Amino acid sequence: MNNGKVSFKIAICGILTALSVAWMLVAGFFGVLTYAAPMIAGGMLIVPVKEYGCKTALTMFAAVSLLGMILIPDKELALFYLLLFGHYPIMQPFVNRIYVKPLRVAVKAVIFNGCSVLAVWLAQVIFGIPIADGDKLSWFLLAVFLATANVCFALYDRALLQFYTIYDVKLRVLLHRLFRF
Repeated sequence: MNNGKVSFKIAICGILTALSVAWMLVAGFFGVLTYAAPMIAGGMLIVPVKEYGCKTALTMFAAVSLLGMILIPDKELALFYLLLFGHYPIMQPFVNRIYVKPLRVAVKAVIFNGCSVLAVWLAQVIFGIPIADGDKLSWFLLAVFLATANVCFALYDRALLQFYTIYDVKLRVLLHRLFRF
């Protein structure tokens, strides 16, 4: 790869990193977007995955995660990006290669629920974000939240598949024409 292409790759990934962090920073001021913002920021990883490969996308993910944990005041939002929605666009193409559909769905569920439990536990231990008070109602609400989160994850997974397709069919051609890369 010549120096111009390397510089362009760094510039594109830098811009996408800045957009991801800025989006999560702005969304952090609105409590409603705590769960949606990491999903959208994670979706920005599709460009480096498709254009430059997983190694570059992992570098961008690490940069967004680090900057998010430092700069974003809503640590729960940054933690959800780091543990739930940031790495998944990089992993999804590999998981989707599993031919047997029930196994593929089970692997996705294990990844999401394992990361969810880790995120909830870290939010409680490190940041002191209370999760459940110990009474039956709070545990029931936590179970309802996890079930709802699984539905949202399934929608996120489907949306990423659609965006990968849209990127391949329309956006990639447009970007290559615009920037000649």
